[in-house]
Amino acid sequence: MDKKILNSMFDNLLHIGNKSNYWNPKMKDYIYGTVNGIHVINLVKTGEKIEEVKKEIRDLHAEGKKILFVATKLQTRDAFAKLAQDTGHFYVTEKWVPGLLTNFKTIKKRIATYLRLLKDSESGALDVLTKKEKAAKMLELEKLDRAFKWLKEMKKIPDVIFAIDGVFEKQAVKEANSLNLPAYAIMNTNGDETVVQNLIPANTNSVKSIDFIAKIITESLAGVKVKATVVRKFDAKRVSGEKRTPTKTAPIKKEVVAEKKAPAKKEEVKTEETK
Repeated sequence: MDKKILNSMFDNLLHIGNKSNYWNPKMKDYIYGTVNGIHVINLVKTGEKIEEVKKEIRDLHAEGKKILFVATKLQTRDAFAKLAQDTGHFYVTEKWVPGLLTNFKTIKKRIATYLRLLKDSESGALDVLTKKEKAAKMLELEKLDRAFKWLKEMKKIPDVIFAIDGVFEKQAVKEANSLNLPAYAIMNTNGDETVVQNLIPANTNSVKSIDFIAKIITESLAGVKVKATVVRKFDAKRVSGEKRTPTKTAPIKKEVVAEKKAPAKKEEVKTEETK
């Protein structure tokens, strides 16, 4: 591996792991050693994994797949919020709402409620309420805003989950696994590589480390031609829980039968006249 890349990762603190008594043996392949009771991550392995994950995420992005970046940890919020905004994907930075993936039918209704309250607050429709009623609505709007502000355009379950610190965001990874969604993560030495499709072993406690990885992923997605995807109406209704109206073919059959019977009636009339 290029020494410049290794030095850059070292300067951005990607090599610093957790305390040696706070680790997961499943991450031993990515640990170089221990210094003063702190695990040191093998930056050669980190560089290799960055290239792997970068390529897989770029391919998914090019196919038009929607990625949900989960970054509720304080150190990770700003970098990956900007990444998602720049690349046109979804993100959660305030709080992971339980059931966001596994109970999306209900979550979608909550998003609809949020959009309705947001529209009412902007149009002044809440001004006709009493002070107590308006305060209750505004409190609910504030709560929903923290949870769904950056998910307003999410009409269906995302195609991919990317957790920044797979241990901290274990609920998101768990829900993705239950739905067989591809899950990626950045993991420290206390992580578990078996619960995600691929991972980047790196320091998840440093803003410099997270910013460095976010910048690399952003640059890899920049300029990639995204394949246009067509959302089928049936799929959208199936996810939202709406009922479809079946296509009616009965009238067509009746018209065909009527056309066949019409000549027979005319013949009967002619035979009566001849008699």
